[in-house]
Amino acid sequence: MTHHLIRAAILTGFAMFIVYLDRTGEMMLYIAPRMELYVKLSAIGLYAAAIYQVYAALQKRLGHANPACDCAQEPSPSIFKNIIIYGLFVFPLLLGFLVPTGTLGSALASKKGVSLTGISGYERTSAPNPLAPIGVTSAEASPAPAQQPNATATDSLALLFPYDEYTEAHAAYGKKLYAQSLISVPEKQFIETLTTLDLYREAFMGKEIELTGFVYREEDMGRERLAVSRFAMNCCSADALPYGLMIIWPKANDYAKDEWISVRGFLTTSTYMGNEIITLEAIKLERIKAPESPYVYPDLDFG
Repeated sequence: MTHHLIRAAILTGFAMFIVYLDRTGEMMLYIAPRMELYVKLSAIGLYAAAIYQVYAALQKRLGHANPACDCAQEPSPSIFKNIIIYGLFVFPLLLGFLVPTGTLGSALASKKGVSLTGISGYERTSAPNPLAPIGVTSAEASPAPAQQPNATATDSLALLFPYDEYTEAHAAYGKKLYAQSLISVPEKQFIETLTTLDLYREAFMGKEIELTGFVYREEDMGRERLAVSRFAMNCCSADALPYGLMIIWPKANDYAKDEWISVRGFLTTSTYMGNEIITLEAIKLERIKAPESPYVYPDLDFG
């Protein structure tokens, strides 16, 4: 009977923790929004399991045997073993209630490594001469634009954003961004925007970019560079990965790690750890308050 009641208490505790996270709005710090419904429904299942354990305890108290089968396994008579087993469930539950909820930051980013190029795995090709026919490189193309007066702006734009079956959505998105005088990196498509800027960096050179994030710094960056980063969560905080953009600012060293800032500047490139990466030459940088939801999420409807 005692074991059934302990199990009921543990199950109820986990269900109450889910309700607590939902009431306080802290659930978003653990899981992506698209997973919240499933977690909330699981709380109902935990309550149901807890009620069954109470029922089983009452049945045992009244001396009723289990009529279903003779397969019930009795708990270990060892008090020490029982403490260890139940402790494996009680300890993380206590941590959840007692330890303040924090957000992921530079400490974890340094271990996972910040991606400064958006989503890896896409092959970036240099933007061709806008007036070159498709399939012809810039070196092979006619060097005199005046010799092709019939080339339209639409054709030139299409050639600035070549694509294959994997980058078609990024090319279409890149054309929309290219038409904007100021490209503001949104939360909803944070990763997709950085990936597009990197894939078609030649087309966006000199464009004015604006984004927000927390300060991430490595020793190799020096005193005039820092990265503005966001953690991207796909399912839960365990799979969150940091993405960001390198920033050049004369007083970059004045900003502490994990401090939230808003940056505006012009897109260029620089070399970091032997790799050429897109970089923002900042013209405006200011401290801001951390957003209510510090994470960004992949846009599942992108493309």
